[in-house]
Amino acid sequence: MKTAGIFAGAVALAASIASVANAHTYLSHVTLDGTKYDEGVCIRPYPTNRNFPVKDPASTDLTCNVGGVSSPAAKTCPVEAGSTITVEWHHDNDSASDDIIDASHEGPCLVYMAPLESNGQGDVWFKIFEDGYDASSKQWCVDKIRASGGKLDVTLPSDIKAGDYLLRTEVIALHEADTDYATNSARGAQYYPNCAQISVSGGGSAEPQGYAIPGIYKTDSPGILFNLYSSYSSYPIPGPPVYVSGSAGSSDGSSSEAAAEETTAAAYEETSAAEETSAAEETTPDDDDESTPAEDTGAAPDSSADYEATTEAPAPTATEPVDEETETPVSSAPSIDNYPTTVFVPGKCH
Repeated sequence: MKTAGIFAGAVALAASIASVANAHTYLSHVTLDGTKYDEGVCIRPYPTNRNFPVKDPASTDLTCNVGGVSSPAAKTCPVEAGSTITVEWHHDNDSASDDIIDASHEGPCLVYMAPLESNGQGDVWFKIFEDGYDASSKQWCVDKIRASGGKLDVTLPSDIKAGDYLLRTEVIALHEADTDYATNSARGAQYYPNCAQISVSGGGSAEPQGYAIPGIYKTDSPGILFNLYSSYSSYPIPGPPVYVSGSAGSSDGSSSEAAAEETTAAAYEETSAAEETSAAEETTPDDDDESTPAEDTGAAPDSSADYEATTEAPAPTATEPVDEETETPVSSAPSIDNYPTTVFVPGKCH
């Protein structure tokens, strides 16, 4: 019976590992102006484990996946500005039986662009698409791409300058995002980024404001730290706002959507600056806090690092009772009030 139990446990563990392995995804194809390119064409070379996630949002692998900034694609594929393209994810390959990504890996889909000449370095990325959680249908973007065979339609901005660009696609899986990666690196959100190279023709003169990747996400950003297993009716999609055609001073003019995008971008920058300021204040000593060390009152330390209680009994004082015959102090059990009190502070639970 004991052997059977061990065997059953091993089978369960193997099944669990297999389930995790079946969960991953990668960008397999792009379809531009009606042309579906073969797997990997236009897309920067895959790492050895092409469907494995990036876990650390501060890693340079977040830009275009492992090795994605060091190796160019075999081809930069043409497309018209303003056209609708199709990006396509798969788990193993482009086959009818492919599961795309595991159903447990709920989360958003995002698409960014950056000038190819930048190689994705610096404040160059602007978001052109995002899809998170639809409360009316209770569906995530991951549900939608699973239902569509991995395909997602994305419209390119109509007013961006003609030229060569990196097209960065990303799925963020939230099944372990209830835990901050900085607290437990075995958990946290999982990122599945890939970059394709496209050559945009037509368009206008817009050069949208860019943001750095890595840099757009922190381990505890809203939408990155998210409890998928709690009750929720909305989801804050992480990263900068989506660029709206016309909001970068192009010939198309402006619109209420463009104004809203500019306001959202300003709010995003203010929030990021506030987070950096808050972090700096937490780690920088206050200049006005230069005071003389506090007088030692004999009270018990209140720091959790100095949690051990002092057990030495107080020495007899002149007011203690004295034996009249021997003229020596009478020993008596000291009151508990004469002892320092220690407050035990439990460690933070993660």
